Amino acid sequence: MIPPFALVLTAAGSSTRFSKNQKEAVKKEYLKINGHTVLSSAMRPFYRVPGLSAVVVTSPPGSEDETVVALEDLADISAIPLIITEGGMTRKQSVENALNELRHLEIPFDYIAIHDGARPFVSERLIISTLAAATVSGGAVPALRITDAVKRIGNDGVISESIDRSSLITVQTPQIFRKEEILCAYDRFPGFDADDDAALFIKAGFRCTISRGDPENRKITISSDIPDAEAQADEYIRERDEGRKSAAASRRMRELLRMGDNDENRDRL
Repeated sequence: MIPPFALVLTAAGSSTRFSKNQKEAVKKEYLKINGHTVLSSAMRPFYRVPGLSAVVVTSPPGSEDETVVALEDLADISAIPLIITEGGMTRKQSVENALNELRHLEIPFDYIAIHDGARPFVSERLIISTLAAATVSGGAVPALRITDAVKRIGNDGVISESIDRSSLITVQTPQIFRKEEILCAYDRFPGFDADDDAALFIKAGFRCTISRGDPENRKITISSDIPDAEAQADEYIRERDEGRKSAAASRRMRELLRMGDNDENRDRL
């Protein structure tokens, strides 16, 4: 039986590396790949896993409307509570904001899955296997063995050492943890800026195991990860600006109508 769990989907980053060649930055999570936005694709498989009880999505300040649009139909097709919360200056601060939202929900769930909104190729199988591993140890992350040779270089850029890769792994998301333990970890180390949630979880003294990762579960990082990213970004900016102008005009119209239907106001219209 799959235990009840909540999802934190992180999408509050600035996409600096991704948009460095664009005239105006557009968040990678808002662009499309295989017919759906990156953000929608990253979230959709979780809705197909039994036990999902609540979802919190982090977004940049002032971008809630754009985030809702990027979620496509997911905000409407399910009775599962969906909260969009403002992110912080760092990923850790954004996750902390999301966890604070979950603390106040009167919905029972036992685990929290934290997933990058820029990983659109996650599968149901990976989610379920990672959740199963977390039920055994309290925390779990999907991982892949390193197959390339690993070297250490010095400050001069010269190789100084060959590293034994037999015990090294790379980790992915979703990272899944027992609810009370991940909340405790964040409470105990508010100033510790960890690389990922597992590092904070382990620092707090909790056990974290691995599940088998998926090479397909890659993260969208640079613009070449989406073949037509630049063309999409230009179209996105055009449609967004037109939408903002239309919304501003509608607000102005409503304001004038509220002022009264006299001759002076009709002239101003």
